[in-house]
Amino acid sequence: MNQVLDEDTETIVFCKSAQIAGTQGMINIIGFFATQESCSILLVLADQDTAEFMNTRRIQDMFKSSLHLEQYVMPEFFNKGEITLANGSYVFVAWASSVAKLASRPMRIVIFDEVDKPGYYVVTKEADPITLGMQRTEAKFSRKILILSTPTIEEGNIWKELNSCDVIYDWHVPCPFCGVKQPLRWSREHSMDFRDGYYRADDDTMRPLGQVVWQGGLKATPEQIEEAGYQCGCCAEIWSTLQKNQAVERGEMVSRFKLPRIARKVGYHVNRIYSLLGKSGDIPKLVREWIRVNEASDPLKLQGFINNTLAEPFVQKLDAPAEKDLLALRCDLPPAVVPQNTIALTCGIDVQQLGFYATVWAFSRTREAWLVHYAFLPQWEDVQELIHEAEFQVDGREQTVRIWRAAIDTGGGRGESEIWSRTAEIYEWLRLHGRRIAWGIKGMSTNSTGARVKHSVLDKLPGSNRPIPGGIVLWLIDTDYFKDMIYWQLQGQGAANQHKIHFHSETATDFTSSLLAEEKKLTKKGTIEWVQVHRNNHYFDASVYAWACADPQWAGGLPIPRKTPRRTPPPLSQQPKTSGFFGDYADNLFKKRR
Repeated sequence: MNQVLDEDTETIVFCKSAQIAGTQGMINIIGFFATQESCSILLVLADQDTAEFMNTRRIQDMFKSSLHLEQYVMPEFFNKGEITLANGSYVFVAWASSVAKLASRPMRIVIFDEVDKPGYYVVTKEADPITLGMQRTEAKFSRKILILSTPTIEEGNIWKELNSCDVIYDWHVPCPFCGVKQPLRWSREHSMDFRDGYYRADDDTMRPLGQVVWQGGLKATPEQIEEAGYQCGCCAEIWSTLQKNQAVERGEMVSRFKLPRIARKVGYHVNRIYSLLGKSGDIPKLVREWIRVNEASDPLKLQGFINNTLAEPFVQKLDAPAEKDLLALRCDLPPAVVPQNTIALTCGIDVQQLGFYATVWAFSRTREAWLVHYAFLPQWEDVQELIHEAEFQVDGREQTVRIWRAAIDTGGGRGESEIWSRTAEIYEWLRLHGRRIAWGIKGMSTNSTGARVKHSVLDKLPGSNRPIPGGIVLWLIDTDYFKDMIYWQLQGQGAANQHKIHFHSETATDFTSSLLAEEKKLTKKGTIEWVQVHRNNHYFDASVYAWACADPQWAGGLPIPRKTPRRTPPPLSQQPKTSGFFGDYADNLFKKRR
């Protein structure tokens, strides 16, 4: 609060982990300023729903439930978009995507909450939301600007704002053994703000950072996890959670570098290791979460831990690998042969004007993946044969397995001279030949809902939202997520840095070059997106579709193997020519070779 009240300080940046009462602190600041004098306050949230909820359920409740603040309440002037108090103060809520809301009134205090949320990146013809909001304070002599958020990536708003501060403070806590005060960090690897592994102490000396430690690494036993603690960077003694909490209570704010004469913009950086709320800062609990997200081999889950727990930006190392490194992922299995631990085969088909590019992937229960087949298919008959009739040999067994689920892209493309589309043709084929195995898909690269896979029923009964039995269901997939996932596995960034992706023994450069046809790059909007750098990316797209078929968000994910196989399905000519919504898994299960 001292920096909030300092007349020289205009802007305060708070980079924080999630669920450490940062938003409640912001609400308390609103209550303080609104009742000290007649004051205008603008609170900016990422979207309209959040803004109105924050106003009606958090801020208004604070005024109504406080014995000190209720004297300022005028119920007739409390609505979902604005609060006017008896002393003349008013609190106005806005959301980042509304230019009109941000540019409407002069304000003394502007607070931006969760500035790394998607709403703050909406592109308009005017300035960005943070700049627009700041402009509302230009006419005020004693203005205050507060910027709060959990970080996302290095190019995100909060990390850029933090690193533009005149001074940045960390909470230094004394070691219970040697007494040296130090900031708390998960590890030196995940301390982007201290890249060299050293911090500036309050006596202006440079000292090594400490870190969370435990025995057993990612294979730690429950007993080893319970023994996890914080290791002092100076004496190397290990603190328990209780000792860490007691040290946090005796800490103090220390600047990362020498204080300037006047600090106009001040930053604070706090992670969840400091937390004293419930068990959120419990060290064994944090270690269990860390092991869990690494075992998942999912970059989004790992990013969630790094952002929401460590309050660090996520650096996704998705540099394009060398082609020789991709070819090194070839295993001993020949084409069309699947490993014994396969539980499902999925197929992705990228549709082009003159044919189809198909990939077939085998997945194990742990989501380890093998490329077992890829090919260019000239005709629909070839597609039908691959999806419904092709049998893949199980390595070392007299068994075969068929494709369990296939995804066919329903979009069009741009040819050399025109834009083309085969959507109607694809829908018609799916109605006749989908047979509860093949499904139409469409990409949704811009995705703010958190869903990786979701469905949309196209064929509905007249005057109703009920699906027509056997009608077309279009699955929407977050293509960026699955491209990230494939590259993540290609680079061995899963648990213990082990590769969980393999290619069959005859995989050639026609496939690997397709994987290198797109790169993730920083755009002019400040976001990192996949950009096509070479023309032939068809096998990469087909692989994305095949991986989406195995995702847990697609109708329950991979099937659960049965102890006894089901009966062999009837011949293709005798199967019903419909494409139901959820089919059974008969065609996927292992069967004896006749």
